[in-house]
Amino acid sequence: MNTAEQFNSELEPLAITARQDCLAGLRRWDVFARLGWFEVKRRYRRTIIGPLWGTLNLAVFILALGSVGGGLLGKNMSEYLPFLATGMIMWVFISTIISESCSLFVASQNLFRQMQFSYSTLAYALVWRNFIVFLHNIAVYFILIILLAPHLLTPWTLLAIPGIMLIILNGVWISLLLGMICLRFRDLQQLVATFIQIGMFITPVFWPPESLNGIRRMIFVDLNPLYSLMEVVRSPLLGVPATESLYIAAVIVTVVGWTITFLFFGQFRKRIAYWA
Repeated sequence: MNTAEQFNSELEPLAITARQDCLAGLRRWDVFARLGWFEVKRRYRRTIIGPLWGTLNLAVFILALGSVGGGLLGKNMSEYLPFLATGMIMWVFISTIISESCSLFVASQNLFRQMQFSYSTLAYALVWRNFIVFLHNIAVYFILIILLAPHLLTPWTLLAIPGIMLIILNGVWISLLLGMICLRFRDLQQLVATFIQIGMFITPVFWPPESLNGIRRMIFVDLNPLYSLMEVVRSPLLGVPATESLYIAAVIVTVVGWTITFLFFGQFRKRIAYWA
């Protein structure tokens, strides 16, 4: 085998097709779970409370903004703080997955030349580590609910679980798709960062969706995929089931997203190592 053939064989992933790659990565749950957990530990190495620093920062932000936002919107704290807390927790979960997806393959390019593995393993690890952080952040919600509005804990709250699963399912295709695109076109990472900053304000995170009507509501609420993914979790956490239209919208986003990702991943998966 000559040098070129050996180089190509080293860069060739274990899986042959996009479907095989995703299934092979999912079967190696022990690998991506360990990668995700080690990354969380690495980020908070030599700290006393570790990832709880992020939870503490989020709690302070919610209390500070809630005290102001509640007054501006004319809502009492027991009503507005749970709304704000659930919105912020879900927004942090979704937006962090999106932002970190841009550097998924860029930050891992050295691995491509050292070992053979399924590329989807990196996407699963990214979503897993953000889910670990989400489990820390959700403690803020339970503390606020217990102190301010225990009546919001109803049987409908359990519907948050399938909503979270929908976000996780979407997080994988987002990681793969943005990871590939931003690996090929590095400038897009800055564009995505700008989108996330703007999206935080035009998505009903701080303000209730009923504040808008007409064409503005249709654009920023009804047609906003981030809102539908966020609301299928936030509504149950606030003690009411999400509407049927929200679930339909979330499922449509999931199906369309995975379809586009499979097309791109199947077409360009073999070029990932060369783009890195």
